[in-house]
Amino acid sequence: MKVKPITASLVTILLAYLIFAFYYVEAGNLSDSAVSGTYTLQLRDEKSTLTLNPDHSFQQELERAGAVLHAHGEWRLSGEGHIAFSGEFLRVSGQELSTAGQAYGQVRNRFGLLSMTLAPDSGGPSFRKKVFN
Repeated sequence: MKVKPITASLVTILLAYLIFAFYYVEAGNLSDSAVSGTYTLQLRDEKSTLTLNPDHSFQQELERAGAVLHAHGEWRLSGEGHIAFSGEFLRVSGQELSTAGQAYGQVRNRFGLLSMTLAPDSGGPSFRKKVFN
């Protein structure tokens, strides 16, 4: 059975629209519930696990030079994926603080795979959200 060119074109346009709509909805999801979860960062000499809770609290564990440090604090989202942490946040290598001395970053959602880059203007370190906890 031969498919008419107009039918193939309509199917292609519909498929492209559905892919774009899915991407727009999923990639734009930077809600508190989407951002909440456990993130990991592995650098050469340190490892950090960061858990963002839906109530805007966080727990952080940082392993560096054989020592394990723990922190508890608060986080908040603003604008298009901007995230800021309270002063308890443990600074990791390559991270810069804001002029107010606060840890901050940018959250990105790529088809449900979330990452958070600290001090994104300077190409800071990136945490990756665990897909399965």
